[in-house]
Amino acid sequence: MLSLILTIVALYLIAGFLFALIFVFHWVNQLDEQAVDTPISFRLIILPASMLFWPYLLYRVITKKNSV
Repeated sequence: MLSLILTIVALYLIAGFLFALIFVFHWVNQLDEQAVDTPISFRLIILPASMLFWPYLLYRVITKKNSV
């Protein structure tokens, strides 16, 4: 049972990491206009939070694209 939980958590974090890489370098500009000219250090700071909250951020990106 513990191995199943750890596997699910690992898959969530792997998916979050892959999403976060795309999000912080491309999609963050769509959600926040002030992030357009931010340095790489800012993007690296928001990377861990983007990994954890990737389902919500993905929802925001999808709904933002549909509303434009």
